[in-house]
Amino acid sequence: MKNRVSFLLWMIGFILLNLYSNGLPKLFQLDVLPWLAYAVGFFFLAHLFGKYVLHLKGLPSFGMHLPKGWFMLVVLGFVVGFGIWALKYLVFYEAGKFEVTGWADSSYIAGMLAQALLGMLFAAAMNDVLIRGYWLAYCKKADLMKWYLGLTTVLYALDDSWNEGISGINLVFSAVLGISLAYTVIRTGTIWMAIGIHWGSNMMYRVMAGFNGEGIWQLEQVKDGEMYEWISIGITALLFPVVYLLLKNRKADRALQHQQPASSSELELI
Repeated sequence: MKNRVSFLLWMIGFILLNLYSNGLPKLFQLDVLPWLAYAVGFFFLAHLFGKYVLHLKGLPSFGMHLPKGWFMLVVLGFVVGFGIWALKYLVFYEAGKFEVTGWADSSYIAGMLAQALLGMLFAAAMNDVLIRGYWLAYCKKADLMKWYLGLTTVLYALDDSWNEGISGINLVFSAVLGISLAYTVIRTGTIWMAIGIHWGSNMMYRVMAGFNGEGIWQLEQVKDGEMYEWISIGITALLFPVVYLLLKNRKADRALQHQQPASSSELELI
């Protein structure tokens, strides 16, 4: 019974944080400063819920502790995510998905990229705390790490329907990406590399599409079609062998092994 109550409490927290993260932007059009306040508010609420309701250490328990090399994990993830998405758009171009007819105005490019750098970092971190960090803490406490990759992959695919809707091809794409992101957490014990990959891939998306459909390049004759969806999935699948090779010499959960021992309140489910 105690474990059932505990799981219910974790689910309530997940649902509330999910509604805050994904629901508020659907209800309100937020300008830049209100959006940043909303993003900071998410981390504040997640930290308070983790610390005072779940009796954890707050955000550090959600994979945001700072082991040695954490910043390089973010940088490495950014390079990988940006690179894979750049390759994807290059293949799109060669496959005739769009034509490039020119450049956007330089003043627009500078402002858009500056906004994207900060906004995409917050957006990536919010999603990774919600999906990978939150359930990392639960799986550790419940000794269910063997289910972590599958659980977070399914949750990520379902959560992405807030933005893309529910369809078979969207679920496949999100699952392919989610497996790679979850794998980095298992290998590093943190969500920093996953945040970096998310950040980098989202930045490349903004380079191409901006926030209003206008990125750095002016695109014409843009085509849609199932072929391009499968190309996207195929290129995204390359992410897993890349992160596998980058992390293959790293022991799984090595970062977790160097954390301080958990307090007695953290060793048992609430």
